[in-house]
Amino acid sequence: MNPEAINYIKSQIIRDKDRLHPYVRNGKWFFPKRHIYYRIVKYIDDFLLGQTETRWVIIPGIRGVGKTTILAQLFFTYLKKVKNFHIIYISVDDIITAGLNLSDILTAYENVLGKTFESQPDPVLLFIDEVQQDSQWASILKSLYDRARNVFVVCTGSSAVQLQTNPDVARRGIFEKLYPLSFSEYEMLKNNTFPTKGLKQEIKSALYESNSADEVYKRLKLLEPQILTQWSKFKDSDIDGFLSTGTLPFTLLAEQMSIYDRIGLLIDRMINKDIQELGKFDIQTLSGIKRLLFIMADVGDGLSINSVGSIIGMDRNTLSAVLEALEKAEIIIRVIPHGSNSSIVRKPSKYLFMSPAIRMSLLSITGLDETFLVRRGKLLEDVAGLHFYREFVSTGAGSVAYDSAQAGADFILKIVNKKQIAIEIGIGDKNFAQVKNTMEKVKCNYGLVICTSVSMILSEKDNVVKIPLKYFLLM
Repeated sequence: MNPEAINYIKSQIIRDKDRLHPYVRNGKWFFPKRHIYYRIVKYIDDFLLGQTETRWVIIPGIRGVGKTTILAQLFFTYLKKVKNFHIIYISVDDIITAGLNLSDILTAYENVLGKTFESQPDPVLLFIDEVQQDSQWASILKSLYDRARNVFVVCTGSSAVQLQTNPDVARRGIFEKLYPLSFSEYEMLKNNTFPTKGLKQEIKSALYESNSADEVYKRLKLLEPQILTQWSKFKDSDIDGFLSTGTLPFTLLAEQMSIYDRIGLLIDRMINKDIQELGKFDIQTLSGIKRLLFIMADVGDGLSINSVGSIIGMDRNTLSAVLEALEKAEIIIRVIPHGSNSSIVRKPSKYLFMSPAIRMSLLSITGLDETFLVRRGKLLEDVAGLHFYREFVSTGAGSVAYDSAQAGADFILKIVNKKQIAIEIGIGDKNFAQVKNTMEKVKCNYGLVICTSVSMILSEKDNVVKIPLKYFLLM
């Protein structure tokens, strides 16, 4: 028995409450809970009632999206609902730093409990943070799952691919992905202002499940009173705060001057831990990744692999591998050019950031006061890319591309039922031109222009509807 592991477990049992308190409240104010929290509570409650076989939930998500906060909220929810010491929070980052591993810790926890997990008559809840830091995590937790039916595990990890591609995990675990904040979640956490129940789904259905722009317009008109009522609770100025830093929850309580520094440290950890684990890159390649991200933050719609590779001193194969790793780690979102396979190969992909806060942090290095105003449209495109990725791409419900021709639409959303929608999004009162250009070449069911216009405008002859950004942000 490893005495250091025993000491760690005993220390955690004593320290867990104090350690996790800052993640669930600010002074006397408890942070609101996101939707994922309630989904996981349902799994755990059913387990405690003996009504389900689900005993393992995995939460993938990039660093900074609030995974530890979710674990902390769950920890305090069940602290008094299970037997003493039958609940524990474990940070795998900490145990690896201490020279221990997950197997040592779980064995030590059994020792402290006085019985093996499979012999426990009462339920045990394990909350394990950044599990991918132990390379053997999957086999360790698979073994625990197979032998101990009275243990429920919730674990988080910063690499969705590493967590989801292990066949043993995929067959046993339930995946609940955690993304950067939507605008409604941002308002909930920042101002304790909650979204209208069901409104998001109704707006989403109107935008993407209609048969024409005219139908989109009519359905949104019916929802307009609810939309305006919801926005009466928000401040218009919050949109800029959301675009610049608000998609990452930890920034809501951070000092304004230190936010970009903290995001910069987050990026360094993503590169040196998450990307390194995915690609096993050498030191020279790792040192060039942050420069690559800076170029990507400042580039237009298409990223030329050949030109960027020559700038940062990275050959084409290595650069392609790095981009693939960044995409797998869900730091960036790749949007391919629309067209046939041969044309897709010839034309550059567009890369968006999973969180616009990452783009702003990288651009803040220039120190230019006008950076936010100049890049506001690109930050909004990141938000749109995240929305399409979360709602369609990651769930297999659709795919997204862009029109690489000059004056083409920002996105072409293809939904699994073969529906295609041309979408332009931006700051200012945009016209229909770019969506119309795309729709002349690409067969689409209708077009959407999302911008900062005050009201909706329908062009029946073009089959395009202009929608205020405020409507889109409620999804």
